[in-house]
Formats: sequence, C-alpha cells, structure tokens
Amino acid sequence: MIQLVIAIVLVVAGFAGGVKYHAGVIAQRDLQAQQARETDAKQQRQFNDVLGGKHAQAVEKLSDQLGDARAHLARLTARSCLDPESVRVLNATGVLERGAAAGQPARAASAPEAAGGLRWATNVDLGEYIAYCRTQYGKVSGQLNQILDIEDRRHPPAPPTK
Repeated sequence: MIQLVIAIVLVVAGFAGGVKYHAGVIAQRDLQAQQARETDAKQQRQFNDVLGGKHAQAVEKLSDQLGDARAHLARLTARSCLDPESVRVLNATGVLERGAAAGQPARAASAPEAAGGLRWATNVDLGEYIAYCRTQYGKVSGQLNQILDIEDRRHPPAPPTK
C-alpha cells in the first residue's frame, strides 16, 4: 500500500512539475513574442520618422524651387499666347467648386479683367501655372510613394509559392 501511495505522490508531483514547466515555457514564448512586436513597432516608428523628415526636406526644396521659378518668371516680358476662349476652357477644367482653388497662383486666379471679359493669358501666366502644378505634383507623388513604402514595410509581400 505504501508503494501505491508513493507512486501516486510521484505521479502527481511529476504532473504538477510538468504543468509548471509547460506554463513557464508558454509564458517565456509569449514574452518573447511581445518583445518582438514592441521592437517591430519601434522600428516602424523610426522608419516613419525618417521618411517624414525626408518628405519635409523635399517639400521645402520644392517650395524653394517654386519661389525661384516665380521670381524668374516675374522678370520675363509678358507676351500674349492664349486667347480669352482658351483661358475660359482651361479655367473651367478640374474645378470642383466655384472660385479659385486654395494655393492657386494669384495672377492665374484673377483672369477676369476690369472690362468684365477674360484677358489673354501670357507666357508668364502659363509659367506660373506650370511651376505651381509641378510643385504640387512633386509634393503629392513624394508623399504617396512614402505611404506606399510604409505600407510595404508594414505588410511585406508573401513569399512566392512553388
């Protein structure tokens, strides 16, 4: 009988030790997974910060280029190159609301002249529009590419299956 009691005690002790060991292994695995997630999140934040800084530098450079282009265009002699009907068609293109879009070049937004009709657009007007559009395109495309880089890093493509 004593042997049976000793055997039961050993089995229960072994079972309890096994459960405790297994719980420790699971806890250690969970802790490692949590630490890996925290490390990944920290690396993602650092990556995003670097990209945000680069984007801010690119926007500043684009703004400087736009300012330089506008200064150069202001020194040019204005020559008429688009008639009022062409100006009317271009002004109506891509406008979702009445009035000039925010940030639109001031000269281009004020197309009506004092007599009530549209004036001829000059090469300076077109240059301002082109410089503004290229600057805005650079800002938006740079921001979009950085968003795509962040998303690619957050959700890497699945490895190809054979």
